[in-house]
Amino acid sequence: MEDSELNRRLDEVWMRVSGKPLRDMRFILPKDVRQSNLETMQFLKSNFTKAENEWKQLLEAKERTIADLTAQLDEMKVHLKELKQHYKEAREKLVNIELQTALKLEESHNLIKQQKKNHNKEVRLLKEILEKSKFEITDLNGKIDKLGRDKELLENHLRAEEEKHSKTREVLLNLENKIDESKKAVEETFGELLSERRAHSETQKRSAEFEKKIKALEDEIKSVRENWNAERKEWRELWERERSVWETHRHEFALWEEKLRKERELWSERIKKEEQKDIEYAARLGNLLKETSAWSEKVTQILKLYALKGVELPRVFVSASARGISARARKTLSRIACVSMATLVAFAGLGYWVYDYRSKVHFKLLSQYPLTLKNPTSISSSKEGLWISDWRGGIFLRDKKDFALLRKIENQTVTFRPQDIDAAGEYIWVLDMAQLRFVKKENRFGNEIYSLKTPGPAPQVIAFDGFNLWSFDASTSLFYRYSIDPLAGVEASFKIKGIKTVSKMQWLKNQLWILSENYLVRYGFEGNAFRKISSQKLSTKVKSFVVSEKQIWFLSEKDNGKSFEIRKYKLKLFK
Repeated sequence: MEDSELNRRLDEVWMRVSGKPLRDMRFILPKDVRQSNLETMQFLKSNFTKAENEWKQLLEAKERTIADLTAQLDEMKVHLKELKQHYKEAREKLVNIELQTALKLEESHNLIKQQKKNHNKEVRLLKEILEKSKFEITDLNGKIDKLGRDKELLENHLRAEEEKHSKTREVLLNLENKIDESKKAVEETFGELLSERRAHSETQKRSAEFEKKIKALEDEIKSVRENWNAERKEWRELWERERSVWETHRHEFALWEEKLRKERELWSERIKKEEQKDIEYAARLGNLLKETSAWSEKVTQILKLYALKGVELPRVFVSASARGISARARKTLSRIACVSMATLVAFAGLGYWVYDYRSKVHFKLLSQYPLTLKNPTSISSSKEGLWISDWRGGIFLRDKKDFALLRKIENQTVTFRPQDIDAAGEYIWVLDMAQLRFVKKENRFGNEIYSLKTPGPAPQVIAFDGFNLWSFDASTSLFYRYSIDPLAGVEASFKIKGIKTVSKMQWLKNQLWILSENYLVRYGFEGNAFRKISSQKLSTKVKSFVVSEKQIWFLSEKDNGKSFEIRKYKLKLFK
């Protein structure tokens, strides 16, 4: 509250009590009385201002907490919408594949049916031709035999009566010509029969090939159906898991809302009580001012009485100037005191500036590289290079010198979503938000070694200090430390005052570096307790970082999160 507003309220209170303005009464009071009243009013005003500022700070902190929870709820709703859309697209794709497979199968059945019909027709025609050919061959054989017998009879008869029957020779020649023509006809019929047999064998071969193709197609359809059933089962399990997770989140949010409602009610009751106390305090202050005014009137009457009678006043009412100190000496002492106070204030300000400068982290930009990833989530560093994780693209390894791509670890399943990573030697720890688990991967080929469930429903980051795995959960605002064997579970939990959400954290020796709400904060860890070393706000919007003894890398946002870049800084620390 400003001084003018406080003076106005005090004037109103004074008018209600005494019926006279407070400004008019100030000049009536003696100097020492006015000074004491002013000190009292100044003390009351400072206490009232301090209490008001404390209540405002508490209300602002509660509003920020509510805003953070609302933002997290919106993010989770967007994530659920994305999962539903992805499930819908996958389902439509599977239905289309099944329809196409059914159409192909139906076409294959129709084609086979038509080919069988044609084959039956060809077999029937070939049988008819074969029967006809057999009949003709039998008839021709009979004719040939008959002609042979006739020839023999004629030859015998000609040998006996060659001279008598000259005309019979011509008949014999004609018969021989007919026999030759019959032989040619039989040979042609036999050739046609062989060609028909070859065609029949080729038809059988084609039928066997079609049967093999049909069998392969049926096997393929069977495998596609099995894969589809397995994928549908996996999606059903994923949906059940996600539904259970979201039910847990919904329950958590309901508990948070109930807790916030109760806290608001408690705060409103406390505020009402404090207002009642302020009203009572103002009433007591009015009574005190009323008594002070009455006492001042009495003192004024006594002073007037002494002035009229010409009596020397007692020392109680005599000013300090009558004590023997000259005005020049008083001015000299005042100047010395002012100069000394100003020097002390200057040295104190300089000392605080030096302490603040030496406690903070100082950066010098060395290089920056643009990123083409759509949604990068975290960065980490190892001897091999700089690791970058993407929400859908997987994990990438880039060279620290020229930022060239060295390796890529693909997402082995569609339900893998890396939120945070921390490279540790030959392994890399990954926070998988799709299944709420911590995964330990081999960084050469990305093979999963083992995984463990998160301790809370809203994990944000992980960090490995060389011995233990650490994590932070936004629902509980606790830092969890796992045992040396992470499969043994959580070993201890810690709470750091003022830390509600964490974008990235990393251990550097015995110091924990935390990125929280775009503030870079350092904590020392000794005796199972955290001690704050420094805190500073970053000039650009940073999503993640990785730090070494001489350098620090920032994953920065550009154009309100539409694009990203990696910035490399030189690091300078004083302690």
